[in-house]
Amino acid sequence: MLKKMFLLVVLVALQGCAYSIHQQYISSMDRDVSYNKGKWVKAEAVQMVILGFAFESDYVNKGYRELEAQCPGRLAQVTTEHLTAYKFLSYEQKVVLQGLCV
Repeated sequence: MLKKMFLLVVLVALQGCAYSIHQQYISSMDRDVSYNKGKWVKAEAVQMVILGFAFESDYVNKGYRELEAQCPGRLAQVTTEHLTAYKFLSYEQKVVLQGLCV
């Protein structure tokens, strides 16, 4: 009986999880920027939503500020991905920002 109950709980927990990529945005390309010059910088920011209650609602701006902090010069070719990981009674929204620091 205990094994069946454990198996049922595991199956229910596993079925409640999924992962999706909603959007990917690429900024306009700068002709004056060479990929051989500069370095790529990356930042991630996360928002957790539990039972419809969102925490850290300023996560996108926080991620962009983190990206800017890694680059003393100018950011070019910035890409943005919006991902969601669905979990049991909650989900996690994630933004991954990447840019070329010149």
